[in-house]
Amino acid sequence: MIQRYYIWKSKQAEAQSAIWTDDKGYYFLNIMVVIPGQQGKGVGKKLAREVTRRADEEGRKCYLESSRDVPNMAIYETMGFKYVRKLMCEDEGESCPLYCMVRDPKTVE
Repeated sequence: MIQRYYIWKSKQAEAQSAIWTDDKGYYFLNIMVVIPGQQGKGVGKKLAREVTRRADEEGRKCYLESSRDVPNMAIYETMGFKYVRKLMCEDEGESCPLYCMVRDPKTVE
Protein backbone atom coordinates (compact mmCIF):
# COMPACT_ATOMS: atom_id res chain seq x y z
CA MET A 1 0.00 0.00 0.00
CA ILE A 2 2.81 2.42 0.81
CA GLN A 3 4.42 1.75 -2.56
CA ARG A 4 1.15 2.71 -4.31
CA TYR A 5 1.02 5.98 -2.41
CA TYR A 6 4.49 6.93 -3.66
CA ILE A 7 3.64 5.86 -7.22
CA TRP A 8 0.53 8.06 -7.10
CA LYS A 9 2.41 11.03 -5.58
CA SER A 10 5.11 10.78 -8.26
CA LYS A 11 2.58 10.68 -11.11
CA GLN A 12 0.59 13.47 -9.48
CA ALA A 13 3.70 15.67 -9.21
CA GLU A 14 4.43 15.09 -12.93
CA ALA A 15 0.92 16.11 -13.93
CA GLN A 16 0.71 19.09 -11.64
CA SER A 17 4.07 20.47 -12.77
CA ALA A 18 2.82 20.36 -16.36
CA ILE A 19 -0.68 21.69 -15.62
CA TRP A 20 -0.17 24.22 -12.82
CA THR A 21 1.24 27.06 -14.89
CA ASP A 22 -0.62 30.02 -13.38
CA ASP A 23 1.54 32.20 -11.10
CA LYS A 24 -1.51 32.95 -8.94
CA GLY A 25 -1.72 29.32 -7.91
CA TYR A 26 -4.67 26.93 -7.80
CA TYR A 27 -7.36 25.81 -5.46
CA PHE A 28 -7.00 22.02 -5.32
CA LEU A 29 -10.22 20.11 -4.69
CA ASN A 30 -8.39 17.24 -3.08
CA ILE A 31 -10.05 13.99 -1.98
CA MET A 32 -13.68 14.97 -1.99
CA VAL A 33 -15.81 11.96 -1.02
CA VAL A 34 -19.51 11.62 -0.28
CA ILE A 35 -20.65 8.54 1.63
CA PRO A 36 -22.84 6.23 -0.46
CA GLY A 37 -26.07 6.95 1.43
CA GLN A 38 -25.73 10.68 0.70
CA GLN A 39 -24.64 10.48 -2.94
CA GLY A 40 -26.94 12.02 -5.54
CA LYS A 41 -28.23 14.65 -3.12
CA GLY A 42 -25.96 17.50 -4.19
CA VAL A 43 -23.61 17.33 -1.20
CA GLY A 44 -20.47 17.06 -3.35
CA LYS A 45 -21.61 19.90 -5.62
CA LYS A 46 -22.17 22.15 -2.60
CA LEU A 47 -18.66 21.46 -1.36
CA ALA A 48 -17.14 22.09 -4.79
CA ARG A 49 -19.21 25.23 -5.34
CA GLU A 50 -17.94 26.74 -2.09
CA VAL A 51 -14.35 26.27 -3.28
CA THR A 52 -15.08 27.56 -6.80
CA ARG A 53 -16.93 30.59 -5.35
CA ARG A 54 -13.90 31.54 -3.30
CA ALA A 55 -11.57 30.91 -6.25
CA ASP A 56 -13.73 33.16 -8.43
CA GLU A 57 -13.57 35.94 -5.84
CA GLU A 58 -9.77 35.70 -5.86
CA GLY A 59 -9.44 35.20 -9.61
CA ARG A 60 -7.77 31.79 -9.18
CA LYS A 61 -8.06 28.58 -11.13
CA CYS A 62 -9.25 25.30 -9.58
CA TYR A 63 -7.80 21.85 -10.10
CA LEU A 64 -9.05 18.36 -9.29
CA GLU A 65 -8.30 14.73 -10.02
CA SER A 66 -11.22 12.36 -10.43
CA SER A 67 -10.78 8.62 -10.06
CA ARG A 68 -13.86 7.98 -12.20
CA ASP A 69 -14.60 9.37 -15.62
CA VAL A 70 -18.30 8.39 -15.57
CA PRO A 71 -20.28 10.07 -14.11
CA ASN A 72 -17.80 12.37 -12.34
CA MET A 73 -16.30 14.19 -15.32
CA ALA A 74 -19.71 15.20 -16.67
CA ILE A 75 -20.69 16.51 -13.24
CA TYR A 76 -17.50 18.56 -12.94
CA GLU A 77 -17.92 19.87 -16.49
CA THR A 78 -21.28 21.39 -15.48
CA MET A 79 -19.30 23.37 -12.88
CA GLY A 80 -16.89 24.68 -15.51
CA PHE A 81 -14.06 22.15 -15.20
CA LYS A 82 -12.30 20.96 -18.34
CA TYR A 83 -10.39 17.71 -18.80
CA VAL A 84 -6.67 18.33 -19.34
CA ARG A 85 -4.79 15.10 -18.67
CA LYS A 86 -5.11 11.47 -17.62
CA LEU A 87 -2.76 10.00 -15.00
CA MET A 88 -2.18 6.26 -14.98
CA CYS A 89 -0.91 4.90 -11.70
CA GLU A 90 0.33 1.35 -12.23
CA ASP A 91 1.53 -1.10 -9.61
CA GLU A 92 2.17 -4.79 -10.08
CA GLY A 93 -0.22 -5.14 -13.02
CA GLU A 94 -3.02 -3.03 -11.51
CA SER A 95 -3.91 0.36 -12.95
CA CYS A 96 -5.74 3.30 -11.46
CA PRO A 97 -6.62 6.16 -13.80
CA LEU A 98 -6.99 9.71 -12.52
CA TYR A 99 -8.58 12.37 -14.71
CA CYS A 100 -7.09 15.84 -14.19
CA MET A 101 -9.43 18.77 -14.67
CA VAL A 102 -8.97 22.56 -14.45
CA ARG A 103 -11.52 25.33 -14.04
CA ASP A 104 -10.78 28.95 -14.98
CA PRO A 105 -12.13 31.60 -12.62
CA LYS A 106 -15.45 33.18 -13.49
CA THR A 107 -15.95 36.92 -13.30
CA VAL A 108 -17.65 37.88 -10.05
CA GLU A 109 -20.19 40.67 -10.45
